[in-house]
Amino acid sequence: MVDNRELNIINRFLHGDHEAYSLLYREHIQELFSYGKALTGNDERLKDAIQDVFYKLLSNPAALKDVQNLKYFLFKSLKNRLIDILKSEMRQSQSGEAAAYEQIDFTINDVTVLDSLIEEEERLELSRKIKSLLNLLTPRQREAVCLRYIYDMEYDEIADLLNMSNSKSARNLVSRALEHLRKEDLELLIILPYTINLII
Repeated sequence: MVDNRELNIINRFLHGDHEAYSLLYREHIQELFSYGKALTGNDERLKDAIQDVFYKLLSNPAALKDVQNLKYFLFKSLKNRLIDILKSEMRQSQSGEAAAYEQIDFTINDVTVLDSLIEEEERLELSRKIKSLLNLLTPRQREAVCLRYIYDMEYDEIADLLNMSNSKSARNLVSRALEHLRKEDLELLIILPYTINLII
């Protein structure tokens, strides 16, 4: 859901205010980069894709006219652009377009968020445990869990980002992932939604 402040910025941008465009960029670039980094380990590909997403917005501001959730819109645009780039690279290398979807392998990045309330050693140990626990999941499950608990996406948005048929499928995917994690480490699973941002 777009809050009033963000809606005001979008409206300013729709009416040609380039400062509003810059503000949208500054407010979303960190999360976009974090999400994109989890989708591709290639920083240059990621930077190109993010640049393409924002260039497309600048070229066609009307794309934001009916947007209900800007973060979701940007995440979907970025993921689609990364897939398009991979398809293009694979066509050039004769690998085939279908393999592009397989190249999007959601991974957990090194620690990027410092929690001032936890000592560095404890934070790193907790981060290692969470990363290890999440690596027990499939890339699709990891992405779904992170979209839900880090980026606060709704199940219908997760379903769309993961090319699933409906929100129930996304809910089931997250539920199965959490059930799998529960069997591995119940104590860590209980705090996972509150600490998962330590590893992204």
